[in-house]
Amino acid sequence: MKILHVADYVMPTMGYQEFILPKWNSKNGHDVHIITSDRYTPVPDYDTTWKYILGSRYIGVSTQIIDGVTIHRLPVKLEFKRRIWLSKLRAKVTEIKPDVIFCHGTSSPLAFSLVKISKRLRIPLVLDNHMAYVAQGSGVLAKIYYLFLKSITKRYLNPSVSFFLGMSEESCDFMVAQQGVDPQKVQPLEFGVDTDIFALNRTLSSETRTAYKIPHEAVVVMQTGKLSKEKGTGVLSEAMLQPMLSNPNLWLVLVGGGNPAYLSQCLEPYINHDISNRVVMIPFVPFTELPSVITMADICVYPGESSLSCIEASACGIPVIITDLPWGQARSSIGIGICYKTGNVSDLQSNLINLIKSKSLRDELGAKARNTVLDLYSYQKISQHVESILHEAIKQYA
Repeated sequence: MKILHVADYVMPTMGYQEFILPKWNSKNGHDVHIITSDRYTPVPDYDTTWKYILGSRYIGVSTQIIDGVTIHRLPVKLEFKRRIWLSKLRAKVTEIKPDVIFCHGTSSPLAFSLVKISKRLRIPLVLDNHMAYVAQGSGVLAKIYYLFLKSITKRYLNPSVSFFLGMSEESCDFMVAQQGVDPQKVQPLEFGVDTDIFALNRTLSSETRTAYKIPHEAVVVMQTGKLSKEKGTGVLSEAMLQPMLSNPNLWLVLVGGGNPAYLSQCLEPYINHDISNRVVMIPFVPFTELPSVITMADICVYPGESSLSCIEASACGIPVIITDLPWGQARSSIGIGICYKTGNVSDLQSNLINLIKSKSLRDELGAKARNTVLDLYSYQKISQHVESILHEAIKQYA
């Protein structure tokens, strides 16, 4: 197949689905293209987080091939709150002549633009959705927005889209309940992990600990990814304080980036208690280097909003503690992680202490999680599943 992925933003070095899925489609022998914007995602505090790895947000109009995938970056007509309107979209789709289009995002302006383009060019269209209820807006404006979205979804998307893929059961439910997507066209599709990159490697763990001057016998608790209130970094820092005061062999490692003022607030108690020398801050690292950092952890914690990072840690055989929000409960039920009561510092602390005390429990949970990832979350299997759906979309459209 010639597969065209379309996404608002694509950052090949950051390990997100918008690039890893096309990469594996290409590895499976397909001709794969991506159309995206001439810039990276406008995350909060970009200059103190992602800029460290990616450089300027604005890349410019370009075409390049990475890992067998041809990426076409088009100029932007308008960017508003992470919503993109692209110039020359129809011309580029016409030039590529794909067999099928996979658009990342069911409420993106690009999705609605592609409905018209795909109908005119007679190309089947598949959309995916990454939404979770915790990220849903509230208030009068949000209610108006979702009523409007539901109306135009029923009128424009439902008749023209072959399949809607939800990146979790929650995403599937959200599409039907909040966006008005036809439930007969909804299928689940999980996030995955690039098993080319994330694997067991204790040699890397030893080398990385040496590089960061962390004792090899220390017990390391780690959070990776975005470090923010929404991701629960403050809850983790509060939960770790007392155990670290009681156990000089315990270290806290935070990998990623966030608002400097917020992170300073999280770390202030450690400075006041003179144990900040056992707190290590590591800026965002390139995707391919992340496993060498993750594997030096004994426990990884993801106490807030949904995080792909917990699957990456699990692929490295690290036990994880996650929130009991729906996404966390779903993953825990199949063997990835143990849940704590979201936002409850004492419950998180209790779960941490249980794992800190028992290496055998850590090993058991880590091995179970890794096996689950290999069975269910490997992009090799996920990409093949997606390709079967795309084949079906083409067949139905013929």
